[in-house]
Amino acid sequence: MSKRRSRHGAVAALAAALLFCARPARADADGALGDAAKRVSDVKRGIAAVERVSAGHTSSQHPPQRRLAEAVLLLGVKDYERATDLLNQVIEKYPDEPAVYADALSLLGESYFQSEEYLSARRVFNRIIDGRDNPRMARFYEAAAVRSVDIALRLRDFAALEALFAKIGAVTGAQSGLSYARGKGLIAQGKLAAAEVALAGVAADSKYAHQAAYLRGVVATQQAAPAPLAEGEKPAPISPGRYAKAIGLFREVTKLAADTPQRKHIIDMAWLAVARLLYESNQWQQAVASYNRIGRKSPEFGTMLYELAWVYVRLGDVTRAQRALEVLAVAAPNSEDVADAQLLRGDLMLRAGQFDKSRKVYESVRATYEVMSGRLAAFMARTTDPAVYFDTLSRDQLELFDSGDPLPSLVLKWAREGGDGPTAFAIIDDVARSRRLIRESNDMIERLNAVLASPNRIRALPGLRAVAERGIGMLNGVAMARRVLAAGMDDVSDDGANARFEQARQQRRALERRLGMIPVTDADFIARDRQAKRQWNRTSQALQRLELEVDTLQATANGLDRMLRDGPQAGVVRSPQQTQELRQQLTEQKQLINNFRKQIDLLRRATEAGKVQVGFGDKRFVEDAQTRILYKKALWREVKMAQAGEGGSAQAAYAQRLLPILKDADAADARLEAALARIDNTVDDKTAELRQVVRRETTNILNYSLHLSRLDQEARLVVGEVAMQNFNQVRKRLRDIVLRADVGITEEAWEVREEQLTRVRRLKIERARTQARLQEELDEVLDDSGEPEQPETEE
Repeated sequence: MSKRRSRHGAVAALAAALLFCARPARADADGALGDAAKRVSDVKRGIAAVERVSAGHTSSQHPPQRRLAEAVLLLGVKDYERATDLLNQVIEKYPDEPAVYADALSLLGESYFQSEEYLSARRVFNRIIDGRDNPRMARFYEAAAVRSVDIALRLRDFAALEALFAKIGAVTGAQSGLSYARGKGLIAQGKLAAAEVALAGVAADSKYAHQAAYLRGVVATQQAAPAPLAEGEKPAPISPGRYAKAIGLFREVTKLAADTPQRKHIIDMAWLAVARLLYESNQWQQAVASYNRIGRKSPEFGTMLYELAWVYVRLGDVTRAQRALEVLAVAAPNSEDVADAQLLRGDLMLRAGQFDKSRKVYESVRATYEVMSGRLAAFMARTTDPAVYFDTLSRDQLELFDSGDPLPSLVLKWAREGGDGPTAFAIIDDVARSRRLIRESNDMIERLNAVLASPNRIRALPGLRAVAERGIGMLNGVAMARRVLAAGMDDVSDDGANARFEQARQQRRALERRLGMIPVTDADFIARDRQAKRQWNRTSQALQRLELEVDTLQATANGLDRMLRDGPQAGVVRSPQQTQELRQQLTEQKQLINNFRKQIDLLRRATEAGKVQVGFGDKRFVEDAQTRILYKKALWREVKMAQAGEGGSAQAAYAQRLLPILKDADAADARLEAALARIDNTVDDKTAELRQVVRRETTNILNYSLHLSRLDQEARLVVGEVAMQNFNQVRKRLRDIVLRADVGITEEAWEVREEQLTRVRRLKIERARTQARLQEELDEVLDDSGEPEQPETEE
């Protein structure tokens, strides 16, 4: 029993020590007065800034120049979506600032162009070109004109080039860039002479000098190209001097400075063009020298290796051709020429008598592409609906994987690149991007509605939130000054205090622990936000773990489905009844997996809504305000009782000294609370406006969704037909690759057979010769060892 009492006594002593340490560290009551007065004075000096904001004299927390700088950084890391959002904000909010507006337009057009949103980019660049009377736009005319031509070429909208040329012709200044844009468009139209004249107007010191010089070589190549051959007509040999002018122009490009990665790429393309023209002219040694000028870091390195191998084949250098193809397989495994390169490598090995190596290459190619061909054939055998092909290309790889039988990425890539793919499938990309943007917009609307419906809706207004946070920090600072004054009262002798005074003191002390938790500095607010986010992050992590488990179950279900489908081919025989039961169970499990995904999605949405509702202004801040008010009332009650003498003479004298500081604190509170009330009214007004905007945008999103659905239905049929044709071409291409591999394997077997037969024939001939030689030697031996002839006897 005594041990328990001693333990309780130790705990009580420790608690008393902690309470003592939790109080402000002040040596005496006079020091507490000075400290509290200083704190209140500091708060009073900062109130004016909060009052100015509450009165409407605000300055933007994110000036347009800062937003532009952030957008440039985002463009540098290729985060085009966030850059686009920032730039659109600048354009919408600051249309009356010409310099900022012009910079934002140029960056926005480039962001749209890099993210392949060509129609949006065209709209922005047209605004720059149409604003030629604005001097702020002058430095962006060149880039806008060049990009407009690039967009027309990518969209194959050659009809728009004439109108664009008319706009460019009306622009004064920046003639080098405009001449380059015009020349590029004229080449696409087939007007080579006019293009040559336009490109000649690009100055040598222009940033488009490299591109223009390369295009002059392209013009010369097309001018020197032979006429198209009639069907069945054999091409005539090309004389070495036919492309001399074009080769000379491309060589001039290679002499230019390679001071940027883009210009280095242009020079590599010029070397590639020189090598190709030399190859066409049967100047193979010179072509090899030009190909070798392209370095390993060049984007054209893979193409160079494949073409270089063919040059070595023409030269009869099989060893170097094989070496180039081996490097290609390692350096550019995703090259579109890799299949043809592997087959060529197998052919070269076969011709060199490396039968085992060639067979391994052929079998590797067949194993790789035969699986692709089989999966594509199975997919095409299941349906002839164009909409299915459209959906297949519009869904991403994760969705295709969840379907249980995804098509290889190489098949999808070839399907997009074949025929009219680049034009037709741009529609698929646009539809997919529009779907994603609508989905993200709906998520954003849900989060905004959650914020606007919550008590801390000020989070939707970062500028006002920052000022309100500062004001609440000041209020809390005043409350901490009161706590310092209370600590000073605790240091004053309370001889003669009555029970009523002690009870008031205990009530005040009971609030101090909670009061010590209120945030005062910026670090306190940050720590509190971090704590709130950490709680929701744990929930998000738990959902992520559940999602990984569901993905594992989905992968298992897909594997089981494939085992049931491919079981007979693998030698696993099941009765139809067993197969039906297993398929039914598997279908039920897949439905459960889909239900789990839906539940996780709902929980994730709720988690995201919870994340935006916590932080500044949440329940903890409400409790802070209540504690602050209660502590203020409790301290005033204690001070008044001390003034009345209920705490003794020393307490009465000290209460008289701290009374002016308390009044200053109350005055500071009144000013801050009035400013915060005005900020709250502003928040109410602005959130009401935001609700109207959100409702309007919700209606717009709904209309966009309906319009997209109509366009989607049209595109599903039109693009689906193109997709079917391209998939047929891909299937033929895969079959051709597999067939060529089979032919190679057959040729290898035939060559081995012929080699064996030749060897057998050679051995037979050698054996016959050996036998004949041995027989001759035997005959000679027998002749030499025969009996001597008997002399004839006379009768």
